[in-house]
Amino acid sequence: LTQPKLRYQATMSPNPSSPSAAAEPTISLATTLSDSKQSFTAKYEAARLYIDSLAKPVGSLGTLEDWGARMAALQQTTTPNADSAACLIFAADHGVAKDTSEGGRSCSAYPQIVSRKVLEALDHGIAGASVLSKCNNVELRVIDVGLADGPVSYDWSGNTVRLATRRIQGGTKNFCTGNALTEEQVKMCINVGREETTKMMDEMGGGANVIMFGEVGIGNTTTAAALIAALTGVDVVTVCGSGASVTRDGINEEIVARKIDIVKEALDFHGNASSLNGNPMQALSAVGGAEICSMVGGMLEASKHDVAILVDGFIVTTAAMIACMIDPMVSRLLLFSTKSTEKGQVIAITTITEIATANSIPVHTKPALDMGLRMGEASGCITSVPLLRSACATISSLATLNDVMCLEMGK
Repeated sequence: LTQPKLRYQATMSPNPSSPSAAAEPTISLATTLSDSKQSFTAKYEAARLYIDSLAKPVGSLGTLEDWGARMAALQQTTTPNADSAACLIFAADHGVAKDTSEGGRSCSAYPQIVSRKVLEALDHGIAGASVLSKCNNVELRVIDVGLADGPVSYDWSGNTVRLATRRIQGGTKNFCTGNALTEEQVKMCINVGREETTKMMDEMGGGANVIMFGEVGIGNTTTAAALIAALTGVDVVTVCGSGASVTRDGINEEIVARKIDIVKEALDFHGNASSLNGNPMQALSAVGGAEICSMVGGMLEASKHDVAILVDGFIVTTAAMIACMIDPMVSRLLLFSTKSTEKGQVIAITTITEIATANSIPVHTKPALDMGLRMGEASGCITSVPLLRSACATISSLATLNDVMCLEMGK
């Protein structure tokens, strides 16, 4: 057989000049991964070089190769896995989503009471995230960090859904007429996110080797759009989409126009957001949401434990952007699972990529799925879990090209 050199340009190890490394590329990679003096980037690049040596065209598994290398670098092993997967959803309401008769701006196509109803469905195990978690073997927890009071008192079971130990009573304020949260509330919600992340990993016994964050909160696409516009200085028009739509195609131009006006009004109120540009804590206070703050805290905690994060759609990507602004090392954890129908996600990912590049952290691949997913509840990242497990299996078990070329028929 003639080796197809143009397609299979295999590099046997991070140090191909070493005979021992060439003979045992896995040993060479294991040495690099276990070396505490090596940076994350060095470990990632070593894993990518090893993946290049596997029995496939170089780069032919696309995003799976990035994910496999990232998981190997984080777990510091040649056999990473995503068997223990956790999903933590934070829920909160937004003052800007209240009806105009209640001092809000009615920014969503759905009334605010829907947030609470979604959590009730999650508590009964019949919501979207409930079903997807079960079929993908993902452990699910949902934390109420600031839902508005409902017409009827409802006590969460404490099994899947539970109250945060500290929460924003009644949700945030309308950010068009004041700060959504005080600075103390922002810090509190970030700490709640950290604590709940640690608690969930503890509840899973051996911890999680991948964690997903999700959100529930009518109006939070408006909040996410306001945060991105405030923090990056982009035109409001480029970040506002339809959000939770009542149409199959997800397009509602009337809602988009209303959102643009609302976000512009908010930024004008806060001094055209000039003081908020690049200042995540101030931006979260001015136009943030309790569940977004909590996700930021959860991501910061995941970074402390070197746990990979499968990133969901627009709102979670916004939280990831903010977490990276606070601590650029968070960017090494991120695996983008799904392309959002909200155009603002591209701006958030671009910002994350710029932060990663500035800190010599490997640039991320584009989102794995492009399926028009826009439900929220971590639905995109839960759906991507089998892909991540495939990425781990690839680097763990796929033969090298050299192994395949040395096979003898009939043996």
